[in-house]
Amino acid sequence: MIPGFRNLHWCALAACVAFSTGATAARGEDPAASAALFLRVCSACHGERGDGKSLASAALKTTPRDFTTEQARTSLSREYMIAIVRDGRPHTAMVGRSVRLTQAEIEGVVDFIRTAFMPPEPGSPLAQGRAIYRTSCASCHGDRGQGRARRGAMAPAPPISPARARSGLGAGEMVEAILRQEHAPELALTAGEAQSVAAYVRTTFIETAAGRRATGAPRAE
Repeated sequence: MIPGFRNLHWCALAACVAFSTGATAARGEDPAASAALFLRVCSACHGERGDGKSLASAALKTTPRDFTTEQARTSLSREYMIAIVRDGRPHTAMVGRSVRLTQAEIEGVVDFIRTAFMPPEPGSPLAQGRAIYRTSCASCHGDRGQGRARRGAMAPAPPISPARARSGLGAGEMVEAILRQEHAPELALTAGEAQSVAAYVRTTFIETAAGRRATGAPRAE
């Protein structure tokens, strides 16, 4: 393939992946900055994984919202979440953040929550990517992208991390690696399926981990 055309080809794939990663990317917010903001401001109550399982939850009068449920996906609109983060919710520990956060920051952290924690919309590229990752990738790369040590004859699988993304594992390169036959010979994914997996991986693991690193927060195991 002609070098210039090859670069254009993978730039196009990267654009498709970026578009499919959800509201955060589509609205131009920095996902890593929004992840860091969530960890700094919200995770004390809602937990690092957005499931409400935090150290503070037992001391609160009302149970923190679990964003990982199907009920959260169907009942919480983006507009409602923005209003709650901005103005708070009476008679709960959820206080308004309009004094501490700008409108852009509020929208960014809401979009991060919706993309990183809430179940994807059924039939969406992210839903497809999550399903494929869980059935075909997690056994090697871990359910949270933590990787896997060598097991007998099975080669180790590296963790999925911001450091690897910065070192050249961009969206296009990730799609190319997923489609490479020797990566996982048993997989037979289309380019669209590989893009969906890459979008899910980058949104759920890389951007969240980048935010954790920015705040110095330890990883939840």
